[in-house]
Amino acid sequence: MVHTPARTPRSVLTMGMVLVLACALFALMAPAEAATRPAPRSLRSVSADQTSITVRWHWVRKAPGYRVRWSTKRSMAGAHRLATRQHRARIAGLAPSTRYFVQVAVAARGGHGRRLSPWSRLLVRRTPAPPCPTQGNLGDPAPATTTGAPVDLRVATFNIRTITLDSADHPEQRWRSRADRVAGLLLGGATTRNQPTAPPDVIALQEANQSYAKFAALCTNQMIDLRNRLNAGGGHYEATSLAPSASVGTRILFDTTRLRLEHSGAVLLAPAGTTHPHLAWAIFQVREGGQRFFFGSVHLVPPEETNSNVVRNAEWDRLIALLSDPALTQGLPVVLGGDFNSPRVAAGANTAAQTHLPQMTTAGVGDTLIAPDQNSADPALTVTGARPQTRPVNANCASFNGFRTLQRCATDPDAVAQDIDYLFASNGLTVKSWELVLDLDPQLNWLGTIPSDHNLVRTTVTLPGVTG
Repeated sequence: MVHTPARTPRSVLTMGMVLVLACALFALMAPAEAATRPAPRSLRSVSADQTSITVRWHWVRKAPGYRVRWSTKRSMAGAHRLATRQHRARIAGLAPSTRYFVQVAVAARGGHGRRLSPWSRLLVRRTPAPPCPTQGNLGDPAPATTTGAPVDLRVATFNIRTITLDSADHPEQRWRSRADRVAGLLLGGATTRNQPTAPPDVIALQEANQSYAKFAALCTNQMIDLRNRLNAGGGHYEATSLAPSASVGTRILFDTTRLRLEHSGAVLLAPAGTTHPHLAWAIFQVREGGQRFFFGSVHLVPPEETNSNVVRNAEWDRLIALLSDPALTQGLPVVLGGDFNSPRVAAGANTAAQTHLPQMTTAGVGDTLIAPDQNSADPALTVTGARPQTRPVNANCASFNGFRTLQRCATDPDAVAQDIDYLFASNGLTVKSWELVLDLDPQLNWLGTIPSDHNLVRTTVTLPGVTG
């Protein structure tokens, strides 16, 4: 008996064929659809902070969503991802000061499904670094107990020459070539003409450049670099302010174990637009004896500035007015130093020192080298009647050297030839010592690295004891 297979109804065959064709078409269309989706264009960053980047791109027509990925590697290894239906996204949870690579692609299901386009071009963006601190470690803030005993205060002033004047033509004058020498002299190292001494309690700095761009280390500028070098051997120096805009390069460094900072600030002594003429000031208390005093660092306009003689005289007038104002000084003893850009003996039209040195004495804040009863602008001055209790050291040599190896020193060892850089103190304070710091051979040539185009000047004054 022959069995004949039953015939499949034509309608069933037709339906099956339709289903097969439909599946085949769907299988063919899906990849084709994905291939036709273009990668998002014009990926760009619209904002960034320390921990996030916001990106956006041109929308893709009928895109169901987008996938964003980012990594710290160009290969996108270990990439993180997020999904969005918008044509912008905020990427959060990032690290500061870090370079990120970002891409975006069209993806199904609002960005959660499969990718429907190639990845966009890479966007490279670095998150900003954290803001640099404006205040360092100032030490114990607790007020000191007054003891009634007098205290010696060691003071220095030094124009350290701005790093912006570094030149490939003079590698020996670059800051990195001079910095250790500057720090070593400030810390009291011995020279051929100066005995070793204890480091200063407070330093008036000029031209301590505030640009972070000159150093690879984060939040480091010329002043901070010097501070770090002073502290490398265990010191505790800090600036009254780390804010670059506070007083440009006119700064104050102090030993936080010896002094407690109460208040600080800065005054522009000349019209806005000039960068040099600032008075950086601070009120300190001596931790050992409780004495309070006003301290200042000054930099008057240099000769190369337009109309400098007129401006410099006006600056010095304003400085004297400020030092006479108890609202600023609180009636405390005053000590200050700086680069006044005017020699004791007038040089042509530059008569600012000739005029104002006697006026400083009259205002109660005289030169620490010259006794109050002397004419501090007298070109015939000698150290015979000088203010310090001990004989001044190197007073017959100029404080400005211009990077010349041969120093300008008067033949008469008793002459007073100091110019441009001065240290002042209230007339009633005892000045124990005064020194211009030089390291010279017998022919008056600098030995080794010349630290700056100015020479370091330092003094020791005695603050009288106070009772609580």
